Amino acid sequence: MQELLGVHVPPPREDFVVRETFVESALRKDPLPHLDYSFNPYIGCYHGCLFCYVPRLLQTDRAAWGSSVVVKRNAANVLAKEVRKLPRGLVAISTATDPYQFVEGQYRITRHALEVLLRADWPISVLSRSGLMLRDLDLFTRFREIEVGMSIPTLDDRARALLEPWAPPIESRLRCLRELAAAGLHTFVGFAPAYPPTGGTTAEEIADTFASIGVREVFTRPLDARHGVREAIRGRLEGSPLAEELLRLSDRGYMGDFVARIAARCKARGIAFRGDDAFRHPGYRR
Repeated sequence: MQELLGVHVPPPREDFVVRETFVESALRKDPLPHLDYSFNPYIGCYHGCLFCYVPRLLQTDRAAWGSSVVVKRNAANVLAKEVRKLPRGLVAISTATDPYQFVEGQYRITRHALEVLLRADWPISVLSRSGLMLRDLDLFTRFREIEVGMSIPTLDDRARALLEPWAPPIESRLRCLRELAAAGLHTFVGFAPAYPPTGGTTAEEIADTFASIGVREVFTRPLDARHGVREAIRGRLEGSPLAEELLRLSDRGYMGDFVARIAARCKARGIAFRGDDAFRHPGYRR
């Protein structure tokens, strides 16, 4: 294992492929209502999360997801041109890859993009699973409008290891958020897709954990089980002692009740919570 800023990360797998490309555009108009643009420094992701929706969007082979990444070498330079021409807006970094996966340590595409957006005084929202995010704390604290988040859909690292096999452990993500909050930044958690409780984890424990590290906001969404996601998860869980619990991931009725409990407890602790009504569907009643 390699240590990076106090975070243990797996070394690159021998069969993992890194390629480079040059792009003509860097910002994408984002379809989500609370975002104006998205910036993705890479195509593909090392973490290989089984539930990722990006293979469906790209119409790529899910079995190959997590085996390669494409580096957008000139993305920050293109971004610098675009921020001079486009209307100022909130930029999400990022929505279709992890901006702090291990290749960022070498290529620094995300950091260069942050420097561009800082000079242009654009607001940003950053989401990752990696503690490498702390490397850029010096830039984060200079933004006038910023929120920084970590994807933490479970507190059970055994569940993480099954469904996010190459992503950093949960404890490192919690530690990262604590340090970001201690620096005075607005921090949030992406509890998405929401995992069912495993190992006796309760809604109370989840809300208490988020409150204890200074989280200001949580958002969630249900599992998108299309494009082979359900089959990939079933295959990975076969024989696991957590299989019965984790297979409830796609049970919207069960998950809706669990997420509602988390939402209530987060709100009671002053943590904003959004996205829980996405679990409701026609005919469903609590």
